[in-house]
Amino acid sequence: NPLFGHGEEAFVRDLLGGYGSYPTYFRRLREVNRRGPALYGPHPPPLPGLRPEEVRRLLAEGAELVDARPVRRFAAGHVPGALSIELRPAFATWLGWVAPDDRPLVFVLDAGQDRADLVRQCLKVGYERLAGELAGGMRAWRAAGLPESRIPLEPVARAAGTVLDVRQADEYASGHLPGALHVELGELGEAARDLPPGPLAVMCAHGVRAMTAASLLERAGRRELTVLRGGARDWARATGRRLERS
Repeated sequence: NPLFGHGEEAFVRDLLGGYGSYPTYFRRLREVNRRGPALYGPHPPPLPGLRPEEVRRLLAEGAELVDARPVRRFAAGHVPGALSIELRPAFATWLGWVAPDDRPLVFVLDAGQDRADLVRQCLKVGYERLAGELAGGMRAWRAAGLPESRIPLEPVARAAGTVLDVRQADEYASGHLPGALHVELGELGEAARDLPPGPLAVMCAHGVRAMTAASLLERAGRRELTVLRGGARDWARATGRRLERS
């Protein structure tokens, strides 16, 4: 076995190196599991509705705003500084990977989205400080005359300029746009300042992770952001060009 014959540190490094990156919340769930979960009965607690002025106050006090609407809705208009994590089966994974766990969470949702599912996913990865949701969603925010931001969503075939691919390393290695930069979404917070200036087109396999990445970059002060809808193979089919592999 090639892992044998090395020192302990080298053994651990080589063994874990084969697994790729993993969500940061894995490290803190050990303590959550040790003390046991809070008990909420047969149904998850409801999300309180918050007026726009209450949301603004909570954000000023350090709360985190998570916009769980579909990416096309986030692209069309969102609260400045909101973190886009679309509500889907992988919501908990990406919440635990990119959102701080030491602040209250405030959510933006559409009317038909499953609040109980969102709460369950938050609780299962140790997020229990759920302050509530923006009552009335973005319609209420706009009615209050408050500012909003937009991030264009474009077909991947229109990719131009500097492209940032935020997929996992193995996904990127299996085929990516020629010249595309690569930073995994889970590592983007630390790497954002090292990206080149100027317009940036962000992509993943479909557009959902890319919008999360774009929202992180926007709150870090980046402008001229575009999210590409579709993945590398969609681009290859649409353009007739070959992907690079590494």
